[in-house]
Amino acid sequence: MESIVTLTGTAHAPGDKIGAVLDQSELEKRLPVGRMGVEVHLYSTIGSTNDRAAELAREGAPEGALVLADEQTAGRGRLRRKWRMPRGSGIAMSLVMRPRKLEGAALGAMGLVGALATIDALEELRLEPRLKWPNDVLLEGKKVAGVLAEASWTGPALDYIVLGIGVNVKPAALEDEAAFDYPSTSVEDSVGDTVDRGTLVFSIVAGVDDWYERLQAGEAHPAWEERLAFKSEWVSLTNGEQELTGRPMGLTRSGGLRLETAEGEELVLEAGSFQLRPIDT
Repeated sequence: MESIVTLTGTAHAPGDKIGAVLDQSELEKRLPVGRMGVEVHLYSTIGSTNDRAAELAREGAPEGALVLADEQTAGRGRLRRKWRMPRGSGIAMSLVMRPRKLEGAALGAMGLVGALATIDALEELRLEPRLKWPNDVLLEGKKVAGVLAEASWTGPALDYIVLGIGVNVKPAALEDEAAFDYPSTSVEDSVGDTVDRGTLVFSIVAGVDDWYERLQAGEAHPAWEERLAFKSEWVSLTNGEQELTGRPMGLTRSGGLRLETAEGEELVLEAGSFQLRPIDT
């Protein structure tokens, strides 16, 4: 199946690069990957890739439709935190997902699909990323990527999920560090060299296709636990109303955190609004 490539914004001749991310010929040559990238909407500048993907989903975009931007001015993370990506500094992408085979509980794990796909792509660069529950990717203990999965329902029926992934590729992505809620870094800071964002995009898209299939087959859980950051280490968690201290012992199949308290009790926390921070012992 051929990919549909839509270049949006300033007109570009075929083959011209948009912000040095990808060009039309590369997209047509390398996408789709499985079910992902069957339709591509490429923007030089956008407010939010998640918002645009949701609009496309409501208009009937197929599963695997990809929104990709070189600059994002009004993106967001969990808890409605604002997140912008300066032009040419990182990856801002969103995929339309229409899962039909997943039980309700497993839908909560869709964010982990994006996180594992990003982790795999970074491992190809010989890095050692880890999953910071529930939806961040760390390099050397600092946040390098975040994932936001947003679902739309009509009553009990799921309409679609938008899976958004943001990656700090270049140091310029951290120009507004005061806006970050956690110590952050970039891929190039860890690699020590220039990283091609286009190659990283294709690796992540391929990873989403792979882990999405494995999630539906019930095979993703061991990989989540293997890559979980701060496992068996003391952490604090808060949701603004409740504060907890304990040690992460693993994840449930729906993406919940199994937390062992100081009293030896095991709690299961769903992603919700909890924020996790390591405790310096």
